[in-house]
Amino acid sequence: MKLKQIALASMVVVAGSSFAQTVTCDTSSQLAMANTCPPEVTFFIAGASALGDATNFVLTANGFGGYFAAAPAVIVDRGTPNGVAVVNSTNGGLPGNGVTAWYGMSKPELTGTSKRMLIVYNKYMGSAAGVSNVMSKDLKSAMTVPEAQVVTVGPVPNIVAGKAKGVKANDCVTTNNSSSIACTSWAWTKADIGLSDVDVTELVSVYPNKKIALKDLTRVPVAMQGFAVAVNNNFYSALQAHQVSTGALPASCTPVAPATFVYTEACQPSISSAQYASLVTKEGGIKSAAGFIPGSTTTLKLARRDDLSGTQAASQIFFGKSVCNAKDPKSKVNLGGAMDATTLADNTANLIVEHNVQSGTVETDLNSATGYSIGVITLAKGASSTYKFVKLDGVSPNFAKGGTTLLSGANLRKNMIDGSWPFQVVSYVMYPTATAVAGQAKAGLISKFQADLSDSTLHNLTAISYFNGTADKQSLVHRATAKASGTTAAAYNNCAPLTFR
Repeated sequence: MKLKQIALASMVVVAGSSFAQTVTCDTSSQLAMANTCPPEVTFFIAGASALGDATNFVLTANGFGGYFAAAPAVIVDRGTPNGVAVVNSTNGGLPGNGVTAWYGMSKPELTGTSKRMLIVYNKYMGSAAGVSNVMSKDLKSAMTVPEAQVVTVGPVPNIVAGKAKGVKANDCVTTNNSSSIACTSWAWTKADIGLSDVDVTELVSVYPNKKIALKDLTRVPVAMQGFAVAVNNNFYSALQAHQVSTGALPASCTPVAPATFVYTEACQPSISSAQYASLVTKEGGIKSAAGFIPGSTTTLKLARRDDLSGTQAASQIFFGKSVCNAKDPKSKVNLGGAMDATTLADNTANLIVEHNVQSGTVETDLNSATGYSIGVITLAKGASSTYKFVKLDGVSPNFAKGGTTLLSGANLRKNMIDGSWPFQVVSYVMYPTATAVAGQAKAGLISKFQADLSDSTLHNLTAISYFNGTADKQSLVHRATAKASGTTAAAYNNCAPLTFR
């Protein structure tokens, strides 16, 4: 969904401007206000989708209307070709999966007085895209992040030909009443807050070059997030049959037909961390299904994310150490065992590598009914009827230990909380420190949002364990290192081992 940047929206009321347009702000109804009144405050949240359920909840359900004085209009992209959801569409972007926005009157304690407020959440940008937008020094540098476009409501400025490049029609609807709403122009917008699966220093690719200094970026760890390796049903069945044949699984686990299998903890096939690392790093020797099932000639698809993804960064941290160890600046040789990720350049007849811009397109690959597919996705996805998680080094991410109970919903954190599931990382909220200081226009919004997202008493996310809260929510493990010798303060670091508190 593309949105009109507020700088352009403000031109509506500039007397004498060639963009000026006289529109009467009509507040007689929610829809009328959205179609005729430019927002007075816009709050743009960008980045990873794993914290999406909590974000939606704290914005709209935490008290009546969440951050709004009354329930807001909910605006969604219809999935038109102009939507931000299909930015990079040649590389897998999905229409209709980009932006959600809310428009209504703000709670006065958040904005000084109650104001017309638009909150936009683009949860399909990817961690690095969202954070690099936040880190951009100014709007010009933010514009190098393609996913920086968002939606605005209100009267459309009279755009003069040649003055605003790329302005296109983009129909939107309100989910409240399915009525058309005016969001027919767009430009670039700088994000106020970025959500990331990992810390900014751990992201594989953060751009543009002109960034604010890390000291000017406030980074708040909010939770531990779980990831897992998933395979499509064909590959799951084949792995199960192979491991029965080698004695790794009992004969009772034998699938009765291709893609028909026994789905219990005891029969869940296992791959090793070393096998998957060998597949997803250039230095590894496994580059086909034969590395998992000797003699297999079935084409294997590696459904990885692109380098703007926190999921991809988490995978490379866990399996390749490729963002935890720097390369020698002269020789470019990896130090400390770091390995480079398998990329599109490594495609062969036996291995198809894809860089997916959204988690949904990874799932599309894993839903395939033909060939074999494998990839890392957030544990919050659970699993589907067409793909399944596999064990890693004999440990199941989604079955209760030693039983047949399939964990789902919030219970997916159970194996994370006790430390038995190792593939989990610290997720963050990040925002420019200067924006949040007292007296700044959005200080109240930023302060409340980061606090609410960390508060386990407000929400109960799937496959997320919190740093505080009740026993069934709070993680007993973390990844932290001492800040300095002789201090007890800990700094979260996803390159550190997973240890008990």
